[in-house]
Amino acid sequence: MSRLLLEMHDVHLTYRLRKSLLRSVYHPVINGVSLNVHQGQRLGIMGHNGAGKSTLLRLMAGIYAPDRGSVINHGARVSLLSLQAGFDPRLNGWDNALLSGVLMGMSTKEARQRLKGIHEFCELGDQMNDVLGTYSSGMRARLGFAVALAMEADLLLIDEVLSVGDQDFQEKSEKAVMHAVNQGCAMVLVSHSPIKLKKWTDSVMTFEEGIISPATLEMGCI
Repeated sequence: MSRLLLEMHDVHLTYRLRKSLLRSVYHPVINGVSLNVHQGQRLGIMGHNGAGKSTLLRLMAGIYAPDRGSVINHGARVSLLSLQAGFDPRLNGWDNALLSGVLMGMSTKEARQRLKGIHEFCELGDQMNDVLGTYSSGMRARLGFAVALAMEADLLLIDEVLSVGDQDFQEKSEKAVMHAVNQGCAMVLVSHSPIKLKKWTDSVMTFEEGIISPATLEMGCI
């Protein structure tokens, strides 16, 4: 049996939204999610925009802590690939790559040794010297892909970014992700696209109203 990397048991998370100085409302986002992720697994999670899929990935990555329930990491190196994750808009591409690598678990020396490969993969050229605040979402995704794949993670969490960039970069990114999976890296991909999920994953869950359940993908369902 393949190695168990991550467990979630009856996980709940609620956001507090402040309406005024004296009034707040509470919005439940995760309502009792339980799932396991094993080595080599390719799990897809499908839900509409705003359903909380990105929040679910941040719980899996250990960025957020649940209000109730548990997220248990069995020694897995987890890398979160998202347009919104982990970058400082005041730093340039080089410094963000270095900082992100360290935050993902690399030593400073390891992160520095991988900067050349990150630069070559993301194809940003001299724009690596520019602050991230000037980057487009596609440029951020290129840098995020490069850093995440340089980490050699056990579990790759991907948040809706596999279609970023031109056709050549998409193909290169897809090959790099599949190479990592074929080497035993697990992948969790969240998306609202059944076509993408059918192509990339071997099992799919739906995520609606904070609840996760098995799904059968039909190509024309969305």
